[in-house]
Amino acid sequence: MVLVVVLAALLLLFLIMRHNVGLPFLAMIAGVAVYENFGAGFAEALHDWFSQIDVSLAQQGLYALFVILVPLLLYLRAGRSGLFGVLRIVENVVFASMLTILASSILVDYFSFDNTSVELAGWLEGVRGYLMVIGVIMSYVDVFLFRAGRVF
Repeated sequence: MVLVVVLAALLLLFLIMRHNVGLPFLAMIAGVAVYENFGAGFAEALHDWFSQIDVSLAQQGLYALFVILVPLLLYLRAGRSGLFGVLRIVENVVFASMLTILASSILVDYFSFDNTSVELAGWLEGVRGYLMVIGVIMSYVDVFLFRAGRVF
């Protein structure tokens, strides 16, 4: 039920606010790449500098920062989206789904997943690649073709 609530809350936030999703989505993908390549090393360095910080906690914090928090902050600071109708809804669904997929690895450590959450996580993980491709394409369209609600 946890993932259903997270997905519904994110989707509701995105549909109500109507901000541009393109740049935050691309930042989320960049955050995943940065974390996968440098996250463990940076967490070890943080542990070396501050020995009271647990390495796994530092890794979770860095993951949350790079993959979840920075893209959400970019979303909250973004202007209104130029996409409209079905395209805007699809882009918001893809962004909310990808954030839910990526946040599930942290949420599973703090919440117990019931059957609904496990099934949703499995299904979303199965379509993760498709969601990522669709999201990147729509983000490029949103970033390159639209600005302040007008087509270039």
